[in-house]
Amino acid sequence: YDALYHPAFAAYQQLLRWRYQAKITQARRQGNQISVIRMERVRAVMPYSLIGSPGLEHTHDLAQGLVHRQVEGAFVECGVAQGGCAALIGMIAAVEGAGRHCWFFDSFEGLPDPTNQDYANGQTGQHIRPLPRGSCLGTYEQVLQLLLGHFELTPDCITLVKGWFQDTLSSNAERVGPIALLRVDGDWYESTKSCLETIYDQVSDGGQIIIDD
Repeated sequence: YDALYHPAFAAYQQLLRWRYQAKITQARRQGNQISVIRMERVRAVMPYSLIGSPGLEHTHDLAQGLVHRQVEGAFVECGVAQGGCAALIGMIAAVEGAGRHCWFFDSFEGLPDPTNQDYANGQTGQHIRPLPRGSCLGTYEQVLQLLLGHFELTPDCITLVKGWFQDTLSSNAERVGPIALLRVDGDWYESTKSCLETIYDQVSDGGQIIIDD
């Protein structure tokens, strides 16, 4: 299965990037510079994200809107995987947010085991392939290199926190302070619940919460 899945999925992702590049070319011909900037940022992170282009565009627009409206607080992502969406959020914070701080929480060991709350009819969802413990893995070193090396984001504005949410969020909540954007992508019920129970109250008035389950 893996011998077929990995090459097929890589080819599918490349096809999506080619199609997205065609949209960028069309927007450039139409002189829509704002759309071109957004789409070029999204395309740059697509190879490192399992989120589709509509979800990345939506995240981009929410983060950008928070900056423009000067909503107080950090950008926080819980569930980083390989770091594509984190890179997108970090770009907006660096380029448009005047150094707004970004906090990225992840086990950096992949997903934990699902619990009983994640199952319906014996399945955890309609996945292309099963999601056992360790799925969606991006290591701390890989994500750090992506953010600081590949995308050249400023290390002073980024904090990566390694560990399970129930262990790391409460101990860092005071340091995080107010939150403008909270993106929760822990996949499982308990992971999502832990994020909301711990730092929901720190989201600023006018802030945004994205739950990608």
